[in-house]
Amino acid sequence: MTETLQRVCDGGVLILRLDRPVANALIPEMRAALVAAMDEAAGDAACRAVVIAGAGAGFSAGLDLSEDMAAPCSPTPAGLCRAVASCPKPVVAALHGEVAGAGLSLALAAQGRVTHAGARLSLPEIALAGMPGAGITQRLPRLIGAQAALEIMLSGRVVRADEARLRPLFDKVEEDTAQVGPAARVLALRLADAGPDPARYEPRRGLSDPRAYQRAVAAVRARLEGAGGAAADVLRAVEAAQLLPLAQGLDFEEVCAADRARSREARALRHLKLAEGRARALPEMRTAPPRAVARVGLAGPVPAALAERLEAAGVALAGDDPAEPADLWIEVTPGAAPAGPMRVTLDAGAGFGADGVWLCLWPDAGLAEIGVGPGADASTVAALARLMARARLAVVRAALPAAAPGAGRLLTGALNIAALALVHAGLDPGEVDRGALALGLAEGPCLAMDREGLDTVQARLSALAPRIGLPPPSSEGPLAARIARGARGRAVGRGFYEHPPEGPRAGRGDAGAGLPHGVGAAEALHAALVNTAEWMLAEGVLARPGDADLVAMAALGMARERGGPLFAADDRGLLAVLRDMKALAPLSAPLWAPRPGITARIREGQGYFRHTAAVSRA
Repeated sequence: MTETLQRVCDGGVLILRLDRPVANALIPEMRAALVAAMDEAAGDAACRAVVIAGAGAGFSAGLDLSEDMAAPCSPTPAGLCRAVASCPKPVVAALHGEVAGAGLSLALAAQGRVTHAGARLSLPEIALAGMPGAGITQRLPRLIGAQAALEIMLSGRVVRADEARLRPLFDKVEEDTAQVGPAARVLALRLADAGPDPARYEPRRGLSDPRAYQRAVAAVRARLEGAGGAAADVLRAVEAAQLLPLAQGLDFEEVCAADRARSREARALRHLKLAEGRARALPEMRTAPPRAVARVGLAGPVPAALAERLEAAGVALAGDDPAEPADLWIEVTPGAAPAGPMRVTLDAGAGFGADGVWLCLWPDAGLAEIGVGPGADASTVAALARLMARARLAVVRAALPAAAPGAGRLLTGALNIAALALVHAGLDPGEVDRGALALGLAEGPCLAMDREGLDTVQARLSALAPRIGLPPPSSEGPLAARIARGARGRAVGRGFYEHPPEGPRAGRGDAGAGLPHGVGAAEALHAALVNTAEWMLAEGVLARPGDADLVAMAALGMARERGGPLFAADDRGLLAVLRDMKALAPLSAPLWAPRPGITARIREGQGYFRHTAAVSRA
């Protein structure tokens, strides 16, 4: 029927094997093929039962992140599970390897389940501000009770199928993976011989102790302390599983899951997860032969966080002795490591060079920015990217020489220059910083500049601004004026803020005319970040819009639930951002005059991440 689904008839049992790289994700085509197979099995007198299994290393990792779960294609995951659950022929799931998200929903919709003892079950939706759907919140607690079901759904952790609390999920647990399929076929025929069993279509064993169920729900409610979000939605759905018949509980879950999928937080987190996956596919990884890195040399004062991550990933460290053998050297100062092995230069704070392979770490944000110069050794780039993935760091590729300061520093510099322009226009530093916090930034730029020291900021921005076509701090601007008065930052107690022991107090802005009507500090800073990100894309500093959002998370400390400046531009409507830019351009054309790529996207009806009507929203 389709390349995503293998079909074999074996003695009256239709065996359906999910077969799609990567990880048998339940894409719309596969869901449609499964629904059609259920219909065919129902109408085929020779078919007595159905077994659903997974080809390759696992059963199914669930849904493809690239699918818009706020408006999933038909058949939806819930529709697929309804088709499986309502099939008049018994359906048995044969599980091994990874069984995650909608993959577990599919397994629970079947009337029977056989699993390998080492199968790994998980419901990762909560980590992306989503809630498990397609029947999970109703069927799982009905099978194993509220306490175990809530622990699995709210933790998102992987659990092994042979855990005692999961025993009620399975008809049989096999120690040998090769025996799972045959055992599932035997069970399917046995269920066909026995005839329909209502307990399999609407299980209630997890509801057998109503008071224990209610205590588990109450304990989680007390822990949440009235907080909303995905966890509260999951709790309400699990509570409904005890109060409503299964059909009505499934309807309730579907409404809650759809609302949750449409939430800004869930969309933003899914966007960043998808962006991380796409950014990881560096072009060098497609062209260079894989080179194993088992031992890494660290030359110079390499941050302890990097060494800790590498050791946790099972990488041996050679220390800083050039005489010790290593597959790859990471050096703080170019030339410190041996000439023979693969070499990477670690940015120690001054930015990248113009060529070679450079590494900038944002360990708190879990990001590694890899600077790649013209003619850089592709094998070194690919090996470094794989090494960073082993160290559980997302990767963004920045092209040199345009990205010589580092993409994160370019974006930070633009934010600082925009903040100075707003202070010069008459906003007080506190108002500018509140605008930054409203965007989801961890710290306001004026307070951050005070912390860095205004002399240092002046030198940094003077060197960086010309690289992105922005004006450097002028001799008459906010920085120079404060430095001239001795207000050099937090170290001396005065900068943009006064810094008494009880905490910073914002000072006044310059005697400017203020911002255009209807544009606030948050909108102005956002417009500057979007314009700078567009410049980076046009100049080839970054390859994808999602890369800019990942860099913003790391360099600016932007909250992940905001999705990044370009996601936020799509979400608000790119035309609205364009209007702000045009209104702000008289304050500083280099900062806010719209880049050609922005007007082109609007003209073509495109956002940064999808074709969307949002570009025309006011």
